[in-house]
Amino acid sequence: MIPSAPSRSDPVARVASGIVGGPAGRRLAPSLGFWRALPVLVLLATSIMAGAVLVKQHCRADGWTTPDQFWHACYSDIPVLYISEAMGTAQRPSLMDAVGTQGLGQAPLAGAAMWVVSGVVNATSGAKGTYEVPIEARRFFDVSAVVLAALLVAAVIAVAHTVGRRRRWDAAHLALSPALLASALISYELLAVACVAGLFWAWSRSRAILAGVFLGLAVCSQPVTAVLAFALLGLCLRAGRLRAGTTAVGVALATWVALRLILFPSPLGALGDSWQAWKASGPGYGSLWLVPSLLVQSRPRSAGLWYSGGVLGGPGSTMITLLGLALVAGVTVLLALTTHYRARLAHLALFSLAGGLLMVKSLPPQASLVLLPLIALAGLRWRDHLIWAGAELAYFVAVWLYIAASSEPNRGLPAGFYLVLVLLRCAAIGWLAAQAVLAARDPLRDPVRVPVDPAEESSQDDDPAGGVLDRTPDALVARV
Repeated sequence: MIPSAPSRSDPVARVASGIVGGPAGRRLAPSLGFWRALPVLVLLATSIMAGAVLVKQHCRADGWTTPDQFWHACYSDIPVLYISEAMGTAQRPSLMDAVGTQGLGQAPLAGAAMWVVSGVVNATSGAKGTYEVPIEARRFFDVSAVVLAALLVAAVIAVAHTVGRRRRWDAAHLALSPALLASALISYELLAVACVAGLFWAWSRSRAILAGVFLGLAVCSQPVTAVLAFALLGLCLRAGRLRAGTTAVGVALATWVALRLILFPSPLGALGDSWQAWKASGPGYGSLWLVPSLLVQSRPRSAGLWYSGGVLGGPGSTMITLLGLALVAGVTVLLALTTHYRARLAHLALFSLAGGLLMVKSLPPQASLVLLPLIALAGLRWRDHLIWAGAELAYFVAVWLYIAASSEPNRGLPAGFYLVLVLLRCAAIGWLAAQAVLAARDPLRDPVRVPVDPAEESSQDDDPAGGVLDRTPDALVARV
């Protein structure tokens, strides 16, 4: 099997390769020893996480205080929650309190992971009652950074094994993304990234039960990942492998229920409380449904033809979000059944997850990181990746300046400028979804199925992450 050289097929990679001597030649032999793709990818992932720590260094050295943490763009939920929830004191919340509706404000599995890591930090530091807040918060942040780096490395390894030896360098989309520098250490979002990577690795090995476990864990880490089930079911329906798809989704549901039974003292009551709290909450930072509020805030004194409507409250944004997610799920299944040639699972999954993120009520900077494994598996061009990552970095700076404006309006970012960055970021996420649809509808746009280099024709793939779907003839196709 001939390895694919990104420096020969991707214009951005070709330019970047000048740092290490230029594009690979046609007679270049495969790398041996340490310089094989996988060790280098792990090294890149750990280096990017070291860079993410440097981005937070000002707060790490001086403490996470408001508004200083916003002016220096080094805010992180990790130390802030450790301090605000007294996780290093004798009043440390229990595990069930930490994952409850009024707990850490994180997804259940992420909240549980934070609680466990805080226990390890407390045990090693000997914190029993009083403690020095900056030192303990920094220690918790440092240990969390190591844990999250390990999760990123695990995700990179899973993606590298999923794409196969020929396209292993595609995992660099995950290991070397600029978006990680800004958002990797805001919260435990890399837990969801690792679960999504594990899902596709297990599915590529035709292990439907294990894939279902990873899907259930992903939903408990980032609920919007539930839309991936529709990509899986749509393609399984088309290929006549519905049993494998329903097995994975059924196991995912069982995993989700089991975790709620373990983590919540009253699962049904906690589920009802979570639903009521989510339904009543208004649109959060980054969401498209926050746009009316931002238009009102940026309305000039002489409105003229400016926006004169109201803002979206909790019930209104909840209804639109649910309808939007249902639309994304329906379009995902329709796309799975109607393309001329069956789409690859990674393309359909990228479309569904990007669409789901655009529909949710809150889209914080770190939420988009869950797209990275799918960008790598879809084999997108680095141009498309950098378009999206550039918008993410711009939004990362904008959101903190907008929040800081509440304390110092003269220095902060006005609502009108923040609105522009919100729309720019959503357009970049939509760009990724559009590229996934184009590749799904036209295999000639997909370098995995149609290698750019003629020397790679003999090793052409169908769907490396497809598992039971790979090279399977269609059983049901809908023509529109």
